Amino acid sequence: MSEGITSTDIVEAAKALGKEEFSRGDLAAQLGVEKPDIKPAFKEARHQGKLEKVRDDEENTGYFKLTGN
Repeated sequence: MSEGITSTDIVEAAKALGKEEFSRGDLAAQLGVEKPDIKPAFKEARHQGKLEKVRDDEENTGYFKLTGN
């Protein structure tokens, strides 16, 4: 399934979460896959300016938000 995940799927999953901030783990769970499976599409979404890193928590987990692009 991971080959079929696109940056659009990442953005739609982020919207479906209904949260201001989310982690890659949140997105993977929303899509029903493992974190490594979303890496290429996630990276593409960031490169396209659709996602922006907001912060890292105390466990060094990165949190992101949608940019509106």
